[in-house]
Formats: sequence, C-alpha cells, structure tokens
Amino acid sequence: MIRIPALSSEELIVSKAQEGGFPPVDKAIISQVLSGAQDGPLPKDKALRLLDAIGISREKAIIACSVLEAKIAAIDVGYPINLTGISMHGGESSETVENITDENTMRLEFKRLMLSSDASGVKIAPSLCGARAYFGIRRRARTGHIVICGTYPASDSRPMKYAACSMPVTKEEATQMFLRVRSSFMLNEILFEDCLRRLSALCHFAPQIDSMDILPVVANTRNVVALDAAVIVKNS
Repeated sequence: MIRIPALSSEELIVSKAQEGGFPPVDKAIISQVLSGAQDGPLPKDKALRLLDAIGISREKAIIACSVLEAKIAAIDVGYPINLTGISMHGGESSETVENITDENTMRLEFKRLMLSSDASGVKIAPSLCGARAYFGIRRRARTGHIVICGTYPASDSRPMKYAACSMPVTKEEATQMFLRVRSSFMLNEILFEDCLRRLSALCHFAPQIDSMDILPVVANTRNVVALDAAVIVKNS
C-alpha cells in the first residue's frame, strides 16, 4: 500500500453533496468479487476485475508461448508493443523490450526472451506513453472514504503531491481535483475526472474496501490506462 502523506485542508476537498449521482458501474460483479473476501489484500486478479466492473480502462496484455501466438497477440494489441519475459513461476523478468514497431523485430526479441532458462512465455502489451497518474481510496474512521489522485512524470516512481475529496465526488469536485494535480501535463480531463467519479461509486457500493491503490496509470490526451491495482479489504 502506498503511504499517502497527511493531506492538508488545501489538498482535501470536503464534498458538499449529500447523495451521489454516480456513473454506471456493474454492481453485480463488484458484489461477486468481494463476496466472502477475508480481511487483508485482495488477490490481484480480483483487484483488476474491480477496475473492469467500474469501467476504468486497464492495460491489455497477452501471454504468448510461440512465435505464432506472439504474432497474433501483437496484431490484437496493436503496435507499438512492449515484450516482457514471464518465468515458469508466473513472475515477470526485469527486462522489458519497449516500443517495438514491426513484426521482424518482435520475432527476434520474442525468441531471445524465450531462450532464458526459466522462461515460460512472453507478455505482449501496448507501448503506452504519457504522464503517470495515481488514483486511490482510503477509508477513515471518522470521515469515511476519500478518493485520492496525483500526477507525476514518467521518470519518477510516484507522485509528490495529491488531491483528495470526501464522498461523494461530484463532477465539480472531480474538476477541482484534476486542476490541482494537472501540472503542465497534457491530459484528457474528461477521462481523468470520470475515473475519480467511478472510484467514488466503488466506495459507495463496496464500503468494505479499506484502501485501493491504482498505480501506475498512464495518462495522455487520448487515454487513461491503469497498469496495476492493489486492494485491501476490512469488513469491520
């Protein structure tokens, strides 16, 4: 879990709305994912499924074990692509070949990565560029859930400043949050604010979520795409 610094009164927006006009989310899947969940970290596949349920876009990645599978996956994902080796234990290797733009290069790099002694496949994912963003949820004993966001350059590991809002996050409050963290980055304001309001809906329909970190998120003028997510559940 990311350690969020103490939020000042300037960083925390106190929502003035009493009820939320939430964007549509799949309440059935949210309930299914969290049904019977024990206190503690939610398995990663379920955390990512929550993103699908609330409509936040995430990285489209395909594991290929042969050149033919890699060729089909690259077409499906769309060039440019990144290749990352996958070990027999399911973990990713430290080496990622980025920004591959043609099939010949893809074939050569795929074969090279597969020559690793413990390689079981190669992950093929789109080569995304843009600023990095962070979205999160925290549950506070006194005030309930807050939705948090931040932005930072691709060269950094995490944001240095944040904006947050108590529940529910309205369109106007999402705009305020966006303006506070936008900095000089070229971002799609509509998609950014939509993500904040969808997280607000998740807080409402899944009160047992104690914290959620969506990091990194690649944000540019066309897309806001989540690459990873972590959720901690606390039922009491």
